[in-house]
Amino acid sequence: MSERDTGYPASSGSSASSYDSPDVSRSTAEFRAFASRSGEAESPWKMRAPGRKVALLALIVIVVAVVLAIIAVNVLSS
Repeated sequence: MSERDTGYPASSGSSASSYDSPDVSRSTAEFRAFASRSGEAESPWKMRAPGRKVALLALIVIVVAVVLAIIAVNVLSS
């Protein structure tokens, strides 16, 4: 039971395999694509959700907080 099956054949002769080395060119390409995006960096505070949805979410959070406060007061007073 101490043996593990990794699914890869045993390497013969060399200790380094293609699974051990990272793909550096892929990482560089991903970084360049990330760095070239300029739209999000200029105004990160710009909201993408409509104001009505934000107000509704805020109202739901306030209602839940009030209900939890009422429950807590009732539990602590009894």
